[in-house]
Amino acid sequence: MSSGSMAGLAAIGAGALTIAISAAVPADAQETDYPVTIQNGDHTLIIDAPPERAVSLNGHTTELMLTLGLGDRMVGTAYMNYPVLEPLEAAYDEVPVLSDGTGYPSLEVLLGAGADFTYGRDSAYRDTAVGSVERLGAVGINAYVVKGTVIHGATMDDVYEDIRNLGLIFDVQPRATALIDSIEGEISAVQATLAEVADPVDVLVYDSGHDGIYTTGQALQTALIELAGGRNIFDDIDDTWAMVSWEEAVVRNPEVIVINDYGETSAEAKIAMLKDRPALASIPAIENDRFVVLPLPGAFEGVRNADAVRTLAEGFYPDLFR
Repeated sequence: MSSGSMAGLAAIGAGALTIAISAAVPADAQETDYPVTIQNGDHTLIIDAPPERAVSLNGHTTELMLTLGLGDRMVGTAYMNYPVLEPLEAAYDEVPVLSDGTGYPSLEVLLGAGADFTYGRDSAYRDTAVGSVERLGAVGINAYVVKGTVIHGATMDDVYEDIRNLGLIFDVQPRATALIDSIEGEISAVQATLAEVADPVDVLVYDSGHDGIYTTGQALQTALIELAGGRNIFDDIDDTWAMVSWEEAVVRNPEVIVINDYGETSAEAKIAMLKDRPALASIPAIENDRFVVLPLPGAFEGVRNADAVRTLAEGFYPDLFR
């Protein structure tokens, strides 16, 4: 991740964002008129008052809530498999961790924390995790699901919708608007630099896998690659994420490989493994040593998306960003 991109992102960190909003938003800015009805995928949420005891169930959702200045309304976080953004560390440390690493808290843990609202990926709301949206609703806990994880073909518009909905739910609409404006501005600046790019580079996303490649299809990361001037060679996969064969990756001949960086296996170890596979030796990405390392939270819906677009674009077209 480039220092320039991180500096831009730090400007929308929890403290700086609040300062920027107070200076930029008029006194008569819109407030939420409760109760408010939110359509979230197949579920309808009715919010009678701003949540006071929220739990964020994923690292990227935690960062988004903290950036919106909601730390004082959070009673728990979970599933932090990558270090939190530095500008948010102090706020993050004030919120209890209900489960760490790659695990979700149980419903019993949520009840013990007195949660009245949860925000997480679709995977959080399974019976093997915190429980279904309906089950949480039955015990008085509203559940908002990241939109990009319940649809195919997510774009930044879906991210902005989530941010606007959080602004409405928590009655922080000016902060939500300021954050969207900041993200849009950063992405627009990157695309201005890419204006003369005629043909997108062919990109393979390597997330994980040894018997094959776990890669992205109809998920937000494909849209981020496109915003950065690339084309996901597996953009025709029907699922958001899927396993593909090594042979198919060779046939599609990627010019660049994006490494999703997270967990116990380092990006360097993943790159070394790919370089050591004889079957991949002939593809341009390996021949030309073209890898882009992307912190995994940037591939998911949240405050890192603009920085992810810049990181990808700088890796795809380094000559344009010197």
